[in-house]
Amino acid sequence: MLDGEQVLAATSHPPGGVCPFGLPAPLPVYCDVTLRAFDEVVPAAGATNAAVRIAPQRMADLVSAKWVDVCQ
Repeated sequence: MLDGEQVLAATSHPPGGVCPFGLPAPLPVYCDVTLRAFDEVVPAAGATNAAVRIAPQRMADLVSAKWVDVCQ
């Protein structure tokens, strides 16, 4: 587990605001398959008081996410 400073350095987003967009360097992004049950999701948007509404598949496509079953 990363501490807050490491999270900020790796993502340029503070803990509580980490999102898959706008990363300073490529990082693997994983989306749980259960997200597909929703028309839209609301991930953080780079700040603790910001979010974005987006379709799960669109989000996954934009960040080249890998779909995984984390409950497996």
